[in-house]
Amino acid sequence: MNDSLMQRFTDLFRAPSRLMDNVAEAPRLVAPLLVIMVIMTGFTWLTAPIAGPEQMEVMRDSRLMRMVPEEAWQEQYEQAMHPTPAKRALQAVTSGFTTLISIVVFGWIMAFFVRMGGNDLTLRQGLGVVAWASLIPFGLATLVKLPLILMTESVFSVTIGLAAFLPDAGPHSALFQILMAYGDFFTWWGLVLLVIGFARTARVPAGMVIVPVVMVWAVLTAIPVGIGLVMM
Repeated sequence: MNDSLMQRFTDLFRAPSRLMDNVAEAPRLVAPLLVIMVIMTGFTWLTAPIAGPEQMEVMRDSRLMRMVPEEAWQEQYEQAMHPTPAKRALQAVTSGFTTLISIVVFGWIMAFFVRMGGNDLTLRQGLGVVAWASLIPFGLATLVKLPLILMTESVFSVTIGLAAFLPDAGPHSALFQILMAYGDFFTWWGLVLLVIGFARTARVPAGMVIVPVVMVWAVLTAIPVGIGLVMM
C-alpha cells in the first residue's frame, strides 16, 4: 500500500478510512503539525493589520476596555493598525506555536477519553488522528478564508458556517459567537474525520467514539467562547 506523505494528504479527502488505517500503523504526526503551524504563521502575518484593529474595535465597549483611557486606547489602536515587522513576526510565530500546542493538548485529552471506552488505542495514535484531522479546520479552512479576509478587510465578516445566516449580528452578538464556534462547516468536517480516525485506530464501531469525541470538543470549545462572552 502506498503510504507516502503525499498519498496521506490525498487520502485526507479521497479515502479518510485508508488514511486513518495508516495512521493506526504509523501516526507520522510531525508532517501535518508542521503544515498547520506554517499555514497559521503565514495567515497571522498576512492578516495582522486587519485582525488587530478589528479586534480592538470589537473590544472597545467591553468591560476591560472601559477601564482604559481614550488616549491609551487610541495609541493601542494605531499600533494595531501599523504593527512593526518585529511585532508582526512575533505574533505570527506565536500563533503558529500556540495552534500546534493546542492541537497536541486536544489530542491528549481526546485520546484519554476515547481510551476510557476500553480499547488498545495508544497516545501516539490518538495524537496522529487529531493531527491529521486538524488539517481541515486549521489548514484547509484557513487557506479558504484567507483571500476572503484580504478582500473584505474583515476577519469577523468571513464565516463559512451557520453564523453566515446572521450577517447583521456581528461579534457583539452572543448567538453569533456561539454559531461561529459550533456551526463552522470545516469544524464539522474535522469532527467526522476524528470519529473515523478513532474508530479505525481503536478498532471499535464508530458509534462508540462519537460521544467522547463530540463531548470533548464541545466542552473545550465552550471555554474560549465563555471567556469571550464574559469579557463583552
